[in-house]
Amino acid sequence: MRLTEHVYLVAGGPFGGFGLTSAPDCHVYLIDGGSEKVLIDSGLGIHEGVEQLADNIAGHGFDPSEIDVIAMTHYHADHAGGAARLQGELGARLAIHHEAVGPLEAADEEATGLSAAREAGVFPEDATLRPCSVELRLEEGDEIPVGEGSLKFVPTPGHSMGHGSYLLTGLGDPALFSGDALFWAGRILLQAVPDCDLQDSIASVRRLASAQFQGFFPGHGALTVKGGRIHAEMAKGEIEALGVPKSIL
Repeated sequence: MRLTEHVYLVAGGPFGGFGLTSAPDCHVYLIDGGSEKVLIDSGLGIHEGVEQLADNIAGHGFDPSEIDVIAMTHYHADHAGGAARLQGELGARLAIHHEAVGPLEAADEEATGLSAAREAGVFPEDATLRPCSVELRLEEGDEIPVGEGSLKFVPTPGHSMGHGSYLLTGLGDPALFSGDALFWAGRILLQAVPDCDLQDSIASVRRLASAQFQGFFPGHGALTVKGGRIHAEMAKGEIEALGVPKSIL
């Protein structure tokens, strides 16, 4: 699904997505910078999801092996479960916040919340993490080149430890890829897991509301190619009234 001249939606399951892949995947975005191409997140990586993702990439005229980097927002399985498999099949480098590297590389299903999510029925029983190797261990302000454009890493913890968002510039209108830090209509997602923190989430919303962007591409649900900053402003407005932004669930 082509969203802008340079951004494509190439995966996302039927729950909270557009049914582009069959697994309970998050939105996976392809950024085409010409000489360089980047995926935002990897999906769950089970069933036919990886094959469908690759087919969707090819359907837009790209060779999946041209993917240079898989830039992950966080280590939850619906966003990073496919990282190891895609890294092996495509030869792409993996990028994530440095605090999330250890649990992801070790495929630690307790630390990443996968075990709890399986028990709660959020993910199927065959959902697993595979060990991988993260080459790009990101800090605030780090940039990933995408041809003539650039992805700036913005730490946005709260939904999980080591969560990060990406601000795309240099390829048309600026665009924000917010993962699970912020959703349509200013909603957030807090869960009863150890590394989820309300105050961190509030600080992350404030940080995103200070950024300038048009495209708003979250990890699940509705998205927009213009006027996307209003969703961050809506969440910030709730906070300034001493409230908590509504949950997406």
